[in-house]
Amino acid sequence: MFGSQNENSDDTETVIDKEDNVFVMSNRKTKYPTLQLDLRLIKDLVVIIVSATAGGIIFSCLGQPVIVGYLLAGSLIGPGGLNLINEMVQVETFAQFGVVFLLFALGLEFSLPKLKVVGPVAVLGGVLQIALFMFLCGLTAALCGAKLSEGVFVGTFLSMSSTAVVSKFLVEKGSTNALHGQVTIGTLILQDCAVGLLFALIPVLGGSSGIFGGMMSMGRL
Repeated sequence: MFGSQNENSDDTETVIDKEDNVFVMSNRKTKYPTLQLDLRLIKDLVVIIVSATAGGIIFSCLGQPVIVGYLLAGSLIGPGGLNLINEMVQVETFAQFGVVFLLFALGLEFSLPKLKVVGPVAVLGGVLQIALFMFLCGLTAALCGAKLSEGVFVGTFLSMSSTAVVSKFLVEKGSTNALHGQVTIGTLILQDCAVGLLFALIPVLGGSSGIFGGMMSMGRL
């Protein structure tokens, strides 16, 4: 814990956990929660909004999806870039709200009858995509002298797509109700459902569980 220990001081105390996440202690002088101005969080949000706006405008002028500008702007100002963001935990919390609202807006535009029509195509295509990535990456790993299980693991997470990113792109292009948009959305839903089942394979790939144990784990999930 860092900050002034003087009760009459206006300095804000911060707590840093073992993963170097910074938390701001709000109103440490009383046991009742009250609003407290967090200037660092406000600064971080301003930096993010300005950077995302600039990145979105640039990529929009280039005829590219604005979400690419958002992602590159976030990479530039984040810990892997210029490291302009201090309160990473709080910013990530705001980002989760953004993803929730984005998916909610996409859900309002869902056409369930159309999604049912493309359901078999999306399910079959999604399963084939995951299986093909796992097979190709496993084969590549075996040919390169690496472990087959490591290649399968890499293929598993490479076969996953970001539902929020792809959905945002479809909304921008007005393709959510088009045939290819419905197939894409159906495939994304399948991938989201498959994530939990694929997690059950991690002990098998790591050698800590047999195939039977992995199947039992998948069955429970």
